[in-house]
Amino acid sequence: MKKFEEICLIVIDDIKAGRKKVGDKIPSIRAMAEKHKVSKNTVITAYNKLLEQHWIKALPKSGFYVGEDLSNTPMLNATPFYTGIDLLEQQMVNQSHHKPGAGRYPKEYMDKLNLERYLGQASDRFGSESAEVAHFDRGNGDPAGNVLLRGLLVDILSRRAMTVESQNVLLTYGTNHSLDLIIRHFLTSGDPVIVESPGYYPLFSKLELHQVAINTIKRTKLGIDANHLEALIIKSQPKILFLQPFAQNPMGTDLTSQNMAEIQALCTQYNVIIVENDPFLLARDDAASYFFNQTCPVIYVSSFSKTVSASIRCGFVVASKSVIKSLTRLKMITVINTSSIMENILNHLITSGALTNHLQALKHLSAEKSATAITQLNKIDGLTLYPHNPSGNFLWFRIPMDDKKAVEAAKNNNIFIAPGSLFFPSDPTYFALRVNKFYIDKTTVKFIKTAIFNHH
Repeated sequence: MKKFEEICLIVIDDIKAGRKKVGDKIPSIRAMAEKHKVSKNTVITAYNKLLEQHWIKALPKSGFYVGEDLSNTPMLNATPFYTGIDLLEQQMVNQSHHKPGAGRYPKEYMDKLNLERYLGQASDRFGSESAEVAHFDRGNGDPAGNVLLRGLLVDILSRRAMTVESQNVLLTYGTNHSLDLIIRHFLTSGDPVIVESPGYYPLFSKLELHQVAINTIKRTKLGIDANHLEALIIKSQPKILFLQPFAQNPMGTDLTSQNMAEIQALCTQYNVIIVENDPFLLARDDAASYFFNQTCPVIYVSSFSKTVSASIRCGFVVASKSVIKSLTRLKMITVINTSSIMENILNHLITSGALTNHLQALKHLSAEKSATAITQLNKIDGLTLYPHNPSGNFLWFRIPMDDKKAVEAAKNNNIFIAPGSLFFPSDPTYFALRVNKFYIDKTTVKFIKTAIFNHH
């Protein structure tokens, strides 16, 4: 049994034995870690699982308390844990032969970049004294990130109708690092925010860790209802609206220009910051952001990790110069700086033309995989796919059974799938699956058809 599971069972045992009742306070993360000689991260993982199972609840600026009366519920270790953290871990280590639950492109498609060759060139530059490579940092480097790479990003964004300067760009270790910096800077315990439901599950975990008040707006195949959004803004008075307008994770859908105009007008009127997450920027050919050059305050987040390589931990934030300055200082406090070696590899990829060639091949392959996966899945009676942006990886559809039971059935068939319920920040309103189109094969299609939709 893992350490976090032991912590879960300690709390549950106290509840089931009557030592802790509904409303009673449970030890803080620090106190629990010290008492049982485990790390705070272990306790955080345990408490997140207990929160998702409703054994406990978090009250802003107060702590953790016993939640619903679940004293007659079987112990949690009787059924598998399956939370957002589990899904993230499974995407990294899962050894199933079939992996439609994966988040990234298959490794064989990314290996063609031959990153090892560029790593060697980047290493060679450490020993070079030529003026040609004088931009390569030998120390901690510019705290905002590699100067050349930020300049190259300015050019990339300008070709996508987004006019910025290098002082508007901060390099990070990826989208999740960017989101963490934004949350730390703008939000404190109890602050209200709005997130999409279903939406990006790692974001929910970060907000919960900071005990932020999460309000949800439904994301449907048609987008976001502007009337519902306005009512929610008036009621909750959020500081931030977190959005993924294009190729959304998990649904794979886009917001229409009209819908984005409605959202932009509301956020301008009520002074709500839009944090726009765009992981598939480099896989798209259209404008980078509808919102950025508008009148509402916007922070734009993207990454190289999704479309170049998961091992290239490099993302970026684009915002006003004052916001970038504040986030840069926070970056220095938390991680000192990002990796000059990784950033220099990206310089090589961009300036040599290798990245352009890679992305063109990836776009062509992505379109092919979209067509193939959609054709295969549309043959299953009762399965209706949501609209799909072919630049993204994900397809989304509702299913007629508990999606966590579907996960266990898939596991028994050596298939790794992602249950839709993990993408809802609160109780799901329906059961669904998110599948990665690059991993749709005959075995996966047969499983979905027979085990989930019961067609034999």
